[in-house]
Amino acid sequence: MRRLAAGMLAASLTLAACGGATGGADSLLATIANHPAAIGTGFQRIMFGLVNQSTGEFVESQFLDAVVTLRDENGAPLDTRKADFMWIVPNVRGLYVLQLEFPEPGLYQLTINVGDGEVGPIGIQALADPVVVSKGEVAPLSATRTSADHDIAEISSDPEPDPDFYTQSVADAIASGPTVIVFATPRWCRSAACGPLLSQVKELAPAFPQLNFVHVEVYENVQAASFDELILVPAIEEWGLPTEPWVFVVNGDGIVTAALEGAASGEELVASFNAVLP
Repeated sequence: MRRLAAGMLAASLTLAACGGATGGADSLLATIANHPAAIGTGFQRIMFGLVNQSTGEFVESQFLDAVVTLRDENGAPLDTRKADFMWIVPNVRGLYVLQLEFPEPGLYQLTINVGDGEVGPIGIQALADPVVVSKGEVAPLSATRTSADHDIAEISSDPEPDPDFYTQSVADAIASGPTVIVFATPRWCRSAACGPLLSQVKELAPAFPQLNFVHVEVYENVQAASFDELILVPAIEEWGLPTEPWVFVVNGDGIVTAALEGAASGEELVASFNAVLP
């Protein structure tokens, strides 16, 4: 088994690596928001934030273009792509996201052109065998709790839960057709992104009646008094999750077709849902 015991989840959307800037972007730093244990080879969804060096605050502007160059460990360019801006918490916190292709396991560099300057280089590693269940893998058939045996308040910390998200276990949902699974803990989320991401999926769900939707609460005892008392649900280890939140999309054959860490734009979610429609 390549999965790691999750232990207490780390906050998603945290700094994994950073690089300074040159040129007109010399007031900026870049932070990679992916958890390092989740980056593999092939096309990978990479998120990063831009931070003002003077204030330490994230730069929140969908009007600031960022063009990313993937380089080998020696700095030779491999690919250049424009990143898209997305809000994590609407009008409060945002990140950039793009797909980059890592040809093989190893160390790489990213440089980011912003305005007339360059941020980086930033070190990033592609793993041969990431701990998180990845696109193209068979989805674990986790026996998660449902409203048939529990009050929703026992199995969800969502203050406004959608009852349809708790009628099936992950295993039963995957067995019955294409499925969207949200791992999130709105009450205990360390990144503040769980509630917004779960809400996005809930808002989109009525437009996709052909899909099953399941919310997996990260902790078994959501009514705990403190973080120290929290107990992870078994599905966290089964899916290899070192962070929260995550959205996984699984097709009718039980294969993961999308794995979205931390945050996602509406366009990303809709595209991933459409890709598995029967």
